Amino acid sequence: MRGSRDLFFLFALLLLAACSRQQNGGDAEVYLKYTPDENRAMKEAPMLAEQVKRGELPPLEERLPENPMVVDVVEEPGLYGGTWRKYETYGGFEIMRLLNSYYPLTRWNPEGNGIIPGVASSWEYSDDGRAFTLHLRKGVRWSSGEPFTSKDILFWWGLCQDDRIGMIPPEWSRFGDEVMEVTAPDDYTVVFSYPTPFYFVEMALATGFWTPENMLLPAHYLKQFHPDFNPEYTDFTEFNRKNSVPVNPDRPTLGPWRLIFISGTADRAVFERNPYYYGVDPAGRQLPYIDRIEAIRVQSQESGVLYAISGTVDAQFRGINFSDYAILKRFADKGDYRIRTWEEGTAAWHGIFPNLDQPDPERQKLFRNQDFRRGLAVAVNRELINQVVWNGLSRPQAAAITDESWHFQSPRGQDVLKRWITKWSDYDPEKANAYLDAAGLAERDAEGFRMYNGKPLEIKLEFSSQVFSAEEAPLIEADWERVGIRTLARRATDLDLWSRIPIGEYDFYMQHTSELDLFTFPGYVFPVFDNTWHPRTGRYYKTGGREGVEPQGFMKTLIDIYEQCKREPDIEKRHGLVLDAIELQLEEGPFMIGTSGRQKTLVVTKNYFRNVPETGILGPWAISQPGSKFPEQFFLDKSHLYEGRE
Repeated sequence: MRGSRDLFFLFALLLLAACSRQQNGGDAEVYLKYTPDENRAMKEAPMLAEQVKRGELPPLEERLPENPMVVDVVEEPGLYGGTWRKYETYGGFEIMRLLNSYYPLTRWNPEGNGIIPGVASSWEYSDDGRAFTLHLRKGVRWSSGEPFTSKDILFWWGLCQDDRIGMIPPEWSRFGDEVMEVTAPDDYTVVFSYPTPFYFVEMALATGFWTPENMLLPAHYLKQFHPDFNPEYTDFTEFNRKNSVPVNPDRPTLGPWRLIFISGTADRAVFERNPYYYGVDPAGRQLPYIDRIEAIRVQSQESGVLYAISGTVDAQFRGINFSDYAILKRFADKGDYRIRTWEEGTAAWHGIFPNLDQPDPERQKLFRNQDFRRGLAVAVNRELINQVVWNGLSRPQAAAITDESWHFQSPRGQDVLKRWITKWSDYDPEKANAYLDAAGLAERDAEGFRMYNGKPLEIKLEFSSQVFSAEEAPLIEADWERVGIRTLARRATDLDLWSRIPIGEYDFYMQHTSELDLFTFPGYVFPVFDNTWHPRTGRYYKTGGREGVEPQGFMKTLIDIYEQCKREPDIEKRHGLVLDAIELQLEEGPFMIGTSGRQKTLVVTKNYFRNVPETGILGPWAISQPGSKFPEQFFLDKSHLYEGRE
């Protein structure tokens, strides 16, 4: 177990939790009222059926679309009812949003290697690839009961064109100075038209919980606070407040559960099933199975683990590190939970990103010198980092992206991946010194540190609030100083660091490196975003040449390959182009320096919490797991609470 635990605090918390635990009354009421067979024979949750009887809710057939989204179950058809208790480690309830705000038009499949229908039932491209047509499910409704139609998407697109609100059009809608055109021939058809062939649209629509949150807006609700529809408002202050998904219980949603309560301090939130959710199980039973979710925010991951071992958590995805396995295992029987090992999906935790777009020309020349980067790469003792920081449980490697990425499914892909994660990953101080000498750094000062162009050389290695980078950085600093590179490893605030990265004001920074799809999150390989190793070149691409620096040499070649990917209709050829770009990195790189990866992460579930997949990937946020695993089909199997059962 990493670090230390205050045992007094631990057992005090366990005692407190034991004293405060009690059976949820709602759970007992549902489970005692119906037998398992009766429950599974129902087409909707008992709590909704009661509302229908009282005339508070329309019948199920009026709440479901004509062609609901059918969700396969992992183990068996679930039982309706119950409350799922979990915790949050982020202030904005991001873990909850990763599982409940993933209601996109198109979506990643549970394996993270393909796109399947979501709120939209189908789509197609025009013959020339310049028009993408979406077909929405007819009859989908917001949690308020109002229809979801193409008008809601047109409302969003209108806001993107309105300078008053500052809602920036997404990256995938822009081509230089041109933006896509959005039209709606009818209530259930939406057409995105582009000035050039563009075959990434279904992937862009499926990426992250932020895409549906930002794009699928309830026009019927938000128009109340829009100055053009309500003269009571003169600006968008109230509009933006009401549009806040994490904190406004009144904002309608398309997700499986709707927010019904959040404390004034945002430390506790309660979600209840969406009676209009558009998904059903294979038997046509409306999802979700679970009635409510209660989430509390903890101050640290360690505090969350204490809640888990005390038995007050039903299922926890994210917020638990593999280093907590020993203590969780110790209390598993008493807490009546099991521990699953999922992948973090990291190719480096943390990767080191050199700034190849240094503003100073002399410094830029050094950072773009391949020998300089290779010398630093082989100077890193990755096995030491593995042992000291990760207790020997990670994989020393070069920086790459996630092994499970769909780009690596072919034999060629597997070969490229193997070479990418191993090249320049061996610890070899002698070779490092030779590379650095060849980079023009052979001259040293009286203390043995290297000089550049007759001047002392110092580089900064910056990291933010992520705890593991703070543990890795001093080891890297020592490795680099052993080969004569004076290094300053320093912590920067998130706000400071992430404000300087897009304008290229850094030497090296450390970042969690984990991604499955380079079409929609290309920055690790293609210099089209203003971060990682190409901030100012990426900014040039991102702004259509208005800002940043024009790409040259291999930067331009990589951008040309990315543009080919956009225009290529054949998905296998597109994957091949990605592999071409990685091959170029192997020739011209490294552009990123890895430390260690493949760390595991833990999922803790009560033994009665069912339909949870044995494996998943909880690193990359873009595929939104557990959201793309369909948490609406999770259920609580408390059969022992039914009448007449032991």
